[in-house]
Amino acid sequence: MKVIDLIRMDYDGSQLHHAFAYEQVRELGATICYFRGAANVKEHLVDLEDSLVNDFIKSEEMWHFIIEIPEATITEMVVWQRLFISMCIDDLRKFETDLIISRKGDDIMILDKKLSVSIATLSRFSGLIHVGINIKVGKECPVEAIGLSDFMKGRYSPFGKRIADTFVKEYEDIKKATFKVIGV
Repeated sequence: MKVIDLIRMDYDGSQLHHAFAYEQVRELGATICYFRGAANVKEHLVDLEDSLVNDFIKSEEMWHFIIEIPEATITEMVVWQRLFISMCIDDLRKFETDLIISRKGDDIMILDKKLSVSIATLSRFSGLIHVGINIKVGKECPVEAIGLSDFMKGRYSPFGKRIADTFVKEYEDIKKATFKVIGV
């Protein structure tokens, strides 16, 4: 899996598709792209529950992660998604020992406020995940939310690369583990 830093880009949901990394930097295969930018997702909302109630996603600034894994099933992608979310929580706990951080399904919660949005889905060729971690929530967010800037006070800049690198190490280790067993 390759880590791709796209630096800055706003997210509207249209980026969540097969070969997004290839469009951006000509990388095919398993990838994790990360970047900072606003989120404004309405037209390209993938979550069926949110779509049925005409919901939307809006944040002034987020860390965005788009993960693509070729030939994965939806169950595999949900498991990868939840692992990624758990890894984010583990990372935050290293630096913010006083916060009450938890996972509720595929969301990162700080007390009763959402720190993240997340979805796993499939294209014809691969599994896809988008995770957005709030940095600055803004006034138009439709839910009770919190951002990294509310408690990390400027220490959130290395977060994107650190999480992407950590996820790739885990992904590669898991893939390696699948090859070193004897079939029964």
